[in-house]
Amino acid sequence: MRASWVHRENYHVTLRFLGEIEPELAVELGRIAQRVAERLEPFNLILDRLGCFPSVERARVLWLGGEAAPAFRGLVSSLHHELRSLGFPQERKPTVAHVTLARVKGKPDPGLVRVLDASRPGYGLEVCADRIVLMESVLTPGGARYTPLTTTRLAREESDGD
Repeated sequence: MRASWVHRENYHVTLRFLGEIEPELAVELGRIAQRVAERLEPFNLILDRLGCFPSVERARVLWLGGEAAPAFRGLVSSLHHELRSLGFPQERKPTVAHVTLARVKGKPDPGLVRVLDASRPGYGLEVCADRIVLMESVLTPGGARYTPLTTTRLAREESDGD
């Protein structure tokens, strides 16, 4: 099995893959990120299992992910609601909290099933989700190249009790 590994500095938790968009749409997407982010505060995610998209038998993406925390599901739900206003379709499948580790090239190795079965929860990486980044990804023969287009910090303001 051949794989194109994502460089560590490019790791990120994917909220929604938008596909190819027009450059002028990036401005409106930045506004959407701002509206969503101002209602939320930072939260932690536990990434403690390996998986594949679309399935281990037809693996194209190898990822590290975990149980979607309520705060993550709320963020994704708010973001998807806002994206529908721009004409993006409703996602058919629930979003999986994950970091892409590699893109599989060619037919997956049959031994991948055993590797994933052996990787039980118990170890894990705890990450702080504190921003929404609109990321451009360009797939190249040397792997994916990621460029942040906009970054918005999660920053729900505390009520002062007035």
